[in-house]
Amino acid sequence: MCRLSNHYHCSTIKHLNRLLAVFLVVAVATPVLLAENNDRDQGRFVDPFVGSWLVHATVDHAAPGIPVPFEFDALQANFEDGTVIATVIAGAPAHGVWKSSGPPRKYDVKFLYFPSGPQYPPGTIGTGLPGPLMLNPQGTQLTGPFHGFNTGPDGTVIDTVSGTVVIDRISFTSNP
Repeated sequence: MCRLSNHYHCSTIKHLNRLLAVFLVVAVATPVLLAENNDRDQGRFVDPFVGSWLVHATVDHAAPGIPVPFEFDALQANFEDGTVIATVIAGAPAHGVWKSSGPPRKYDVKFLYFPSGPQYPPGTIGTGLPGPLMLNPQGTQLTGPFHGFNTGPDGTVIDTVSGTVVIDRISFTSNP
């Protein structure tokens, strides 16, 4: 109990206790309110694009002499900081960036990789540009166009590809 001589001190302590209680409520409630799916993001607010994905690509346009259409699969991981790590054709690692590109659930990606094959001299860089990609309301599938190109060491474009992608989220319940 506060005495009259300590009244100012006691009211200050009560005020600080109330502020601390409000701060604790906000600090605990905010992550819970912002989390979209606690199973996916462990209670943090994470953009729904973040996660691991299985990419199914259909190439409709390629360099002359390459029969189209053809399909290939890739793996992709999108991180909260806007980076992308993927494995593309023949296991080539790819690294890049992603961003939200307008309305909710719309994304652009850019990644680079080193293409393999005798037609590609050392120093050739491949660039993949899927997007804009649209994420379905369930957050389990992205769809959209892609295009890419391989650039020689002198900056000359060697070849281009384009097509469509269907990208499925990898989860404990997804198949495969």
